[in-house]
Amino acid sequence: MILGRTLHKIQDVTRAIVNQKKLDSRKWSPQELVKYQHERLSSLIRHAISHSPFYRELYRNVNLENSIKLEDLPVINKVMMMENFDTFVTDSRLKLKELLDHTEKMGKEDALFLDEYRVITTSGSSGFKGVFVWNRTEWCAASAAYFRCGSTLGVKRTIPRFKMAVVAAGSPIHVSYRMSICNDINVVKYKRLEATTSIENLVKTLNSYQPDCLSGYPSILALLANEQNEKRLNIRLRAIGTTGELCTDGMAQKIHEAWGLIPYNLYGLTEAGAFLGSDCSFHQGVHVFEDLFIVEVVDEKNKPVPDGTAGSKFLLTNLFNYTQPVIRYEVSDIINMTSDPCSCGSPFRRIRTIEGRSDDVIYLPNNSGKQVPVHALSFHTPLLAFREIKEYQVIQEVNGIDVFVVLKQGVTSDQIIEPIKTKLKEKIGSLGAICPDIRIQVVLQLDRDSRKMGKLRLVKSNVKTYQQST
Repeated sequence: MILGRTLHKIQDVTRAIVNQKKLDSRKWSPQELVKYQHERLSSLIRHAISHSPFYRELYRNVNLENSIKLEDLPVINKVMMMENFDTFVTDSRLKLKELLDHTEKMGKEDALFLDEYRVITTSGSSGFKGVFVWNRTEWCAASAAYFRCGSTLGVKRTIPRFKMAVVAAGSPIHVSYRMSICNDINVVKYKRLEATTSIENLVKTLNSYQPDCLSGYPSILALLANEQNEKRLNIRLRAIGTTGELCTDGMAQKIHEAWGLIPYNLYGLTEAGAFLGSDCSFHQGVHVFEDLFIVEVVDEKNKPVPDGTAGSKFLLTNLFNYTQPVIRYEVSDIINMTSDPCSCGSPFRRIRTIEGRSDDVIYLPNNSGKQVPVHALSFHTPLLAFREIKEYQVIQEVNGIDVFVVLKQGVTSDQIIEPIKTKLKEKIGSLGAICPDIRIQVVLQLDRDSRKMGKLRLVKSNVKTYQQST
């Protein structure tokens, strides 16, 4: 079993590297890129109609004899996909309940469902959990994007081995962790660190490991930059990459002060398989990998907005996932795109600004009175473990922490309040912080600020402390 899994990993990594080099060798003109996208889109749609009952019904009025125009197709979202999951996917053997059971039983290894499929769940940062499935061929295409980002950061296959450290989710059902273990064949040395680990332990591990490159959530990297500036952390980096959250100017400035480096922004997105795009050395925005994805920036009515204008959301079409076709799929992040040429010469359009990824870090005292940073993932991970929860929001107040939860139909508050409270207390205690009063409140819905186009910060602090201005 272990030998077979290792051989699969080596085969998949080799194929992904070949895929990356093949795509990157193409000197795309705008016309060639559009033609390639259209060919891939036509193939994807035909496959979806033939093999997915959901898409067959959704596209019943689509005339395949004519040239397919993306803007004429219906828009889908995560709720539609998850409520129709068993008919949404193109392999009838894939059932949502069995996939969820598979993820719950997984250890830290790269276990495949039916010896063919990798199963990933979203972090639920939009308030609603999603499940995504790729076969090995599709995963290799996603890995090609992963290696592209590695090339941007200067990751090299050298002797002695290049040392990479990643601070992100610590579970194999999350894409950041899964992608790193799948592509670790001991050519590049990886150190995977959990974002919910205490800063003291992160510092200790990084000082011992001495990475060449560091990547992770910007809120965590900004905290590590503080440690570097105050001489508790002492590592020399060649490059640093941020992903998964909005990297504010304050965070980027702290990182630059610590290591003299401008962080590369890598756009991590589970629906994309890992990365939707990456910054380049000119740091003029994130280049969308348009040979793998189509991105449409739209308003609240799904109408396109002009370049240079922030939309209400964007629509993602993944051109390589045939198992679970993602076609005109709503992503709630607010982005601003440009088609202006970049100094690096890439033909891919750039995302100039990104909003909507701004969960707070909550600070709590320890027994010595020192402030302990509690990352948003320390709340996301335990709350997402409860299938009974439909949505949630965590708000820190001066006198405690309020956790608002929307329960699934048929679940009562008596069943869930104490277990939630216990899990959160355990997690906060494990970080060395004193757990404040935790108040679990069951609500029918979460209030979303219309002034922010319905965006919802899932972990929010109303307590003013140092460092939170970043």
